[in-house]
Formats: sequence, C-alpha cells, structure tokens
Amino acid sequence: MKLGSEEIFYINAFNSISGVNAKDVIVQDNNIIFLVKSGDVGKAIGKSASNIKTLRNRLKKNVEIFGHCEKFSEFVKKALKEVKVKKVEVTEKDGKKKAVVLLEEGERTALFGNMGRIKKIKEIAKRSYGIEEVRIK
Repeated sequence: MKLGSEEIFYINAFNSISGVNAKDVIVQDNNIIFLVKSGDVGKAIGKSASNIKTLRNRLKKNVEIFGHCEKFSEFVKKALKEVKVKKVEVTEKDGKKKAVVLLEEGERTALFGNMGRIKKIKEIAKRSYGIEEVRIK
C-alpha cells in the first residue's frame, strides 16, 4: 500500500486532532475514510463526535472512521452493525480472495438503502484484507 502526499496530509491531520494513529486512509470524492485499531474507534470519534466535527470543518469533506480487526469477518460484523450478519465466508481460488456475506432473513433490504457504506467496505476489504470481491446475500 502506497500513500501519496494527499493521503499523508489527511493522516497527519487526523493524528494531530484525534491523538489516534490511523492505519490507512481512503479518499473517495468528497469522503475521507480512516481505518484505526478497533479499540481506538471511540477515542478517534471523540466525545460527542467532536473530532469528526473538527476534521469535517478543517478538511471540508465528510469523515468516517472504521475499526480494523484481525479477521475480515469481525470487521464486516462491526462495519454492518445496523444489520444482522449470519456468516462471512472467505475463499481463495487461483490466488484471488473472495468473500460472501450472508445476512439474516429480511436484513438485505435494510442494508441496500446504504449503498455508499457497502462501497466503502469493499474498498477497505481490497486494501486491508486483500479480498478482491465481496458479495452480499
């Protein structure tokens, strides 16, 4: 993973405001996504989301924070906290990893109202976990 000068600038701004070291940053259009250790998410957000508000004002972009977990299945369950995840299966074929996220019955419609979050999760899966494709069923 290589970071450009823009990404390094955003990580430094995040670190100085929140006091938390970001593992990665993803810039998508008007969104900045920071990936931090799972245990540091609360500190990164700040009391009453003060750190996020400060970052939004200074960077003039929407800011989101995701917690990084060792296992991709744990990451997905935390990232999709608004829906019930039944199971996460990661398979590898021909050197490419693919993941299938199985949701509980009736949860799919609730999730697809937020396609932007799914795109962000797929990008994090690719960059941090080496998973080329994520399918949600």
